[in-house]
Amino acid sequence: MKPLSVEHQDDVVTILLNRPERKNALSLNLLQVLSEALTNAKQADTAALILTGVGGCFSAGADLNELTGTIDDLEVDDAIEAVVGKIREFPAPVIAAIDGPCLGGAFDLAISCDVRIASADAFFQLPATRLGLLYNPRAIQRMHRLLGRDTVFRLLVTGERFDAETALRIGIVSCIAEESESLVAALAYGRQAASNSRSAVADTKNLLNALDTGTCDTAFWEQQRRLHLSSDERRAAVSAAKARIAGK
Repeated sequence: MKPLSVEHQDDVVTILLNRPERKNALSLNLLQVLSEALTNAKQADTAALILTGVGGCFSAGADLNELTGTIDDLEVDDAIEAVVGKIREFPAPVIAAIDGPCLGGAFDLAISCDVRIASADAFFQLPATRLGLLYNPRAIQRMHRLLGRDTVFRLLVTGERFDAETALRIGIVSCIAEESESLVAALAYGRQAASNSRSAVADTKNLLNALDTGTCDTAFWEQQRRLHLSSDERRAAVSAAKARIAGK
């Protein structure tokens, strides 16, 4: 069985983690194939991308069968970090559709997505300190920036488990769907996003990433804004909007 599958609905691509016998655990092979799938989707000019898991489970995190309890486990951290980088740099919206458990390294993948839609039965936990691990400092930095110190402390130091309602309240997820309906909601969101300008979306994401990392060059982004204002794509979009209004 392949460790993941890829489905296409018009310009929306869905990547499904497909190791139900291991609760979609992130083996090195799965992470490599996932990295390749993200590259392929980017090259295909995808309008929106959805990341989810099969079998009512997002992912149980790193595959314990591959962990050694030694420094060699950095290979797993590096593989997760590489996938996170591709998610964050993806030029279109990336939506996590989360059912059931989202644990460990899978939590890092999920919060790197632009939108996180959880079903009512989803839950989140980071058992790093229970496994004697100082979690990847780059991942902790991202979590701290997005979620704040209190939530990151509860996740990493106490290993607290958050249900979907709590995750929504503290900003881990964007919204909650009905039980096992996260993918349906994510597909609807993706189809809506597909109607937006690809170049405007890509630049907006890049600007937000620059703000996240403190590398925003305001002069550069002002120039990008001016390029968009005078582009053929924008003129066509404005003309189409006027035609829709006139037709009402």
